[in-house]
Amino acid sequence: MSEPRPFPVVVDVETTGFSNQDRVLEIAVVQLDPDTGETVDEYDTLVQPNREVGPTFVHGVTPSMVELAPTFDEILADLARRLHGGILAGHNLAFDRRFLGNEFERSRVPADWGDGLCTLKHTRQKLTVACEARGIEHDQPHRALADARATAALLRHLRLFPSSGARPVHIGFVEQRPGARTVRRDLVDPGSRPMPRIVSRAHYPHCDEAVLQYLDALDQVLDDGVLDEGERADLEELAAEWKIPESVRREAHRTYLESVIAAAQRDGVITVAEHSLIRNIARQLGLPAAEAPEVTRLPEVLVLAAGMGVCFTGTAVIAGETRNRAFLEELATNARLEPVPRVTRTGCQVLVAADVASASGKAREARRLGIPILSAAEFVAKFG
Repeated sequence: MSEPRPFPVVVDVETTGFSNQDRVLEIAVVQLDPDTGETVDEYDTLVQPNREVGPTFVHGVTPSMVELAPTFDEILADLARRLHGGILAGHNLAFDRRFLGNEFERSRVPADWGDGLCTLKHTRQKLTVACEARGIEHDQPHRALADARATAALLRHLRLFPSSGARPVHIGFVEQRPGARTVRRDLVDPGSRPMPRIVSRAHYPHCDEAVLQYLDALDQVLDDGVLDEGERADLEELAAEWKIPESVRREAHRTYLESVIAAAQRDGVITVAEHSLIRNIARQLGLPAAEAPEVTRLPEVLVLAAGMGVCFTGTAVIAGETRNRAFLEELATNARLEPVPRVTRTGCQVLVAADVASASGKAREARRLGIPILSAAEFVAKFG
């Protein structure tokens, strides 16, 4: 009996920048059948980078969009079970592989990325150009899932499938645990076209496979924050098919809610919107709504007066225009405010952030010290 052909697994990442210190901001994984090239599984999520999100004008991701997104550590197990054993593929694969490698190294998980398939190497064209030349639809560049789907279509068109001797991805031990709630761009970006994710029933070799698959399905149907009767029936059917006892299923629901609460508490602040989201998910899952942490009372922004110290973080996009720190500092100087380089208890009275949900070091320090955070848009409206 011949060995099964290794399957192509397409990966695409959006990042906060291009250096090795930058972080993954969004990731998509598309697994293909090795013989037909048909898509058998998809996974995508925004990622909380725990730093500034970088050039929003390029990738379209704002701090608010990743506020409740999982960190890379939290999705590590989900990624490992999808990538392990596959042949990594991508458009400019060296870029995606470098950022994947950096993130796995930060998490201290060894990974051998094996032999790869790079559609850029074969087409020598940018992804949008390569797709247009071959009649492949790709109208959402710089979105991880759209880019991964377009790359998968290129693989099929070029018939770039791994040989039986290709060396697959090998990832070291990762504890398989219920994954964090994913946050997909088409749900937090009102301007995007919905792109439903494929949830496969493909077998992943670990002991908790049934529960992890169930949580994948739960995460998808809770995208809109509502479990309708049909979705409830589908989940019950899956639990019965996979022989998940009701007690285990209820514990899975609690685990899912806990992942949402953990994401909301990451910055030390529970907003009104986060409190409402947690209570709603608890209600949908039949769990006590009282488990939602109380809303955090945030310091109010005082009237900005001459001589007050103002610190800035991030590059804002306001009404379609990029407003960098130099522009904002000039506005502050013209208003007789004192731009300061750091957030300190005595020298800084307010932090102006590209987005009040910023996870930059300055924003974290401001929250720790109880210093008010004002959005760049509000600052420009007042002084611009």
